[in-house]
Amino acid sequence: MSGSLEDAPVTRQLTITHDTGAGREDNAMRVQKFLTTAALGAVLSTLAFPAVSAQTLVLGHGAAPGNPRTLAVEKMASLTKQYSDGELTLQTQGSEQLGSDLQMLQQLQTGALDLSANSQGSLATMVPKANVFGLPFLFDSPEAAWQVVDGPIGDEVAKQAEKRGLKVLAWWSNGFRQFTNNVRPIKVPEDMQGLKIRAPEDAMTISILKQLGANPTPMAFGELYVALKQGTVDGQENPLVNIVSSHLDEVQKYLSMADYKYEVTPVVIGLSTWNKLSEEEQQALSKAAKEARTYERQTLVKQSKELLDQLKQEQGIKVNSVDTSAFREATQPVYTQWQDKLGDIVTQAQKAAQKANQQTSAQ
Repeated sequence: MSGSLEDAPVTRQLTITHDTGAGREDNAMRVQKFLTTAALGAVLSTLAFPAVSAQTLVLGHGAAPGNPRTLAVEKMASLTKQYSDGELTLQTQGSEQLGSDLQMLQQLQTGALDLSANSQGSLATMVPKANVFGLPFLFDSPEAAWQVVDGPIGDEVAKQAEKRGLKVLAWWSNGFRQFTNNVRPIKVPEDMQGLKIRAPEDAMTISILKQLGANPTPMAFGELYVALKQGTVDGQENPLVNIVSSHLDEVQKYLSMADYKYEVTPVVIGLSTWNKLSEEEQQALSKAAKEARTYERQTLVKQSKELLDQLKQEQGIKVNSVDTSAFREATQPVYTQWQDKLGDIVTQAQKAAQKANQQTSAQ
């Protein structure tokens, strides 16, 4: 013999006795039963334990690298993976790579995009009640604003958003907005007269700028730097972190600190995507968005203070403060305009803000 028993393949054999016809029949039935049971077991095991694969959701936003929104999106992606035990992954795309904020919201509605850390103005085009957060000089501090947006007012706006196919996972912060321009320092409302100011697609911002005598010019944020550099517009309004992270201070002469309007950053998921997730995945995503909210808000406040100190020390853009009382008085008619448009939620927001302003100032 060539080779050994170890070299030869091992073959399982089934021996059937040939003594009688009955024996052959019994053994044949046993074989058939064995094969049928094995096949059924294989099928049942497949049904009971389907293959599980991680889902990847795409999250788009318009912020530049280093912006608190960008950092918080990265934080949320990490937390989502952690809380879902790796079954849910976020792929993030910033700097308007997937379109403007409004375009991204439209993509959420159709299911072409899953999530977005978006903007208040764009959301308000679909959910008018979101404008209420941006009433002029409504909040005295970030903490007061957070108290209101995380309460019944924010819940009401989120409820309206769901009717448009959008689920708000958390209200992050975009902070208070300031003015910059290349014509003159803005100190009193009269200094706004005739200035061509870029505005986001935000009806509330446009209302305020018109009330102050400026000429608001709607434009996508991604087009703003070039427009300022070429003189297409005289100036713009944005939070400090947006101004610096997008280098707008490099093409502007004057920065006027006004804190004239607060804005949220709504973290939104399309309902078509949300409804496809399991309950566990929904909980993981919600938890990640809310935990990242705290991080984003704290980062925004910290960066804003550091950037203001930095700009004051540098020899570039000139920094000044506005006459807040004069601006507050000049923008009061905006409340009447929006009371007519939105109804009771304006009065409710004013009362909630007044209470929050008093509570946070006492802390």
